[in-house]
Amino acid sequence: MDRSAPAPVQVVAFDLDDTLFPERDYVRSGYRAVAEHLRRTQRVVQRFEDFMWDLFLAGQTAKVFDATSAHFGLNLSPAQITELVEVYRNHVPAIAAYSGVPHLLSLLRARFRLAVLSDGFLPAQRLKLEAIKLERFFDCVLFTEELGRECWKPSPAGFQAVAERLAVPAEACAYVADNPAKDFVAPNALGWRTIQYLRSSQLHAAKPAPPDGRAGAIVRTPDALLDALR
Repeated sequence: MDRSAPAPVQVVAFDLDDTLFPERDYVRSGYRAVAEHLRRTQRVVQRFEDFMWDLFLAGQTAKVFDATSAHFGLNLSPAQITELVEVYRNHVPAIAAYSGVPHLLSLLRARFRLAVLSDGFLPAQRLKLEAIKLERFFDCVLFTEELGRECWKPSPAGFQAVAERLAVPAEACAYVADNPAKDFVAPNALGWRTIQYLRSSQLHAAKPAPPDGRAGAIVRTPDALLDALR
């Protein structure tokens, strides 16, 4: 027996945003919901969503609602800005899974147990998963927010919890995600197999990885992912 061979993978866990669906679609959906709320509450007919989307395309993702208030002269209070954040996080998103993902998960489910492990605010993350209609494929869904904000990646807590819930050793787990800045540090340290799935228009895929944070494999197609899991 070759003792250097990796253990067979039993569990494949996926990140959610920009791994199973395009994160930018969620952002645009959220801006539409906020714009509709502003038109209703401020009684001003403006294409607020176009302004916010232009900011996003220009690289601004922080203080977007403050900038919108200033640009349109709305003079929103801090409490009203907080209300917009809640509208964004609680809206039912108009998003869909990447093309081919349901078929890929169907193929994987025949060979592995599947999980979702994702950071992000609740209930936004739950609403995203419901919207892309993939829940039926997963044996375990864990949003690290459920464990506490301190358990967001790069904390190992979520990865440890998934392995415990599915009763498998770390070396039998694989994590598929998009963001090298935070996604692979903990699973690498725990002995998981790590795979970065690259797609066009991902928001964080080009970020630099910290020490020991690079994925063990980088794939761009379903076939390449299957090969990496073998």
